Amino acid sequence: MKILLAPHGTRGDVQPAIALAVALRARGHEAKFVAPTNSVASIRRHGFQAEPNGVDLEAIMRSNGADPHSVRWLTRQLIDTLAPLFDAVAGASATADVIVGAGAQIPAASVAEWRDVPYVTAVFCPCAIPSSEIPPPAFRTQTLPRWVNRLLWQAGGPAADLLLRSAMNRGRARLGLRPIHDPLSQLINGPVIVAADPDLAPLPDDRPKAAIGTDAWILDGGDDIDPHVDAFLTLDPPPVYIGFGSMIPTRGTALAELTLAAVRAVGRGAILAGGWAAFDRHVAEGDDVLAVESVPHHLVLPRVAAAIHHGGAGTTTAVARAGVPQVILPHLLDQYYWGHRVAALGLGPRPMPVELVTADIVADRLDTALNDPRVRGRAAGLGPAIAARNGVSAAVDYIESLA
Repeated sequence: MKILLAPHGTRGDVQPAIALAVALRARGHEAKFVAPTNSVASIRRHGFQAEPNGVDLEAIMRSNGADPHSVRWLTRQLIDTLAPLFDAVAGASATADVIVGAGAQIPAASVAEWRDVPYVTAVFCPCAIPSSEIPPPAFRTQTLPRWVNRLLWQAGGPAADLLLRSAMNRGRARLGLRPIHDPLSQLINGPVIVAADPDLAPLPDDRPKAAIGTDAWILDGGDDIDPHVDAFLTLDPPPVYIGFGSMIPTRGTALAELTLAAVRAVGRGAILAGGWAAFDRHVAEGDDVLAVESVPHHLVLPRVAAAIHHGGAGTTTAVARAGVPQVILPHLLDQYYWGHRVAALGLGPRPMPVELVTADIVADRLDTALNDPRVRGRAAGLGPAIAARNGVSAAVDYIESLA
């Protein structure tokens, strides 16, 4: 069977798709990718054919005027990328028996309809599907009454459909497909795999009927640890990990500096992963600070005392698997859900929106993460159970059933 994987998003959307591709290959299937231009090289390093989808998300996030905190800006970017995504997925799909989308990949469902092959979309947080338990990802507050959450979904779905309708139907017309009235609603109410750990992110009871759940998709192995990182991790007491992934904060390097100040205030060293914001190029190293572009989470996180991060699905799951406490400073969208879940499970203190943090606030929360025995115990106790789970096999079973 030939499967086209079409993730569109950051590393948190692409890396789980690579994990799925590895599992598909192990079952004897052929997996290939059409993916963001900035992700193609990393996919090819795992031995998969990958074609660029014409959108360099890293360049967009780093561009002048980028404002990922703005729903209006995010919506505009989504609309502007629909045309290149239509063209790229259509071109890559000629031999596909099944198409699997992930992240902000919307046109792939229409391409699958055009090719007359099954389609499934993968999401990595239950806040991406309608329910009364969780508000839509554009809303920060996670403790709203169930009826309010349901109302927000009922109002937000048609609004999103209205914004996307014209651009989607232009792309569909180029494929000779009839126009549709509700492109996003059809997608999230169609076949969906919610790939998220059931302890960290349980599926809502009133989810759409076509949504199924698997454990998170984990990409095991394949990385080496840099000797400098390895040596730094031998600090006593262990250092704190700081990383904000693909986020590029409006406060720039001030965020890196204040989190480093917070770590120093509690008497720890810090290993700082620069990410897309390239903090590692702008932060002075010292005996207690090591700045690098990125680190293999599965090798580094089990050896740190705690992690300060943005609350992306992949990073939150990786820290939880490592069994260490975490301090989440959410920037946008599903990161507020993950911050809420970490606090609710006792894996870390309550989150603080990144634009509100100060060094003192981060130091206070980090002190709780490091020194509250309930937090440390809960993180250490739940970690092995989460680390033992990987949902890729169940996902392959489901994809095989579609075909």
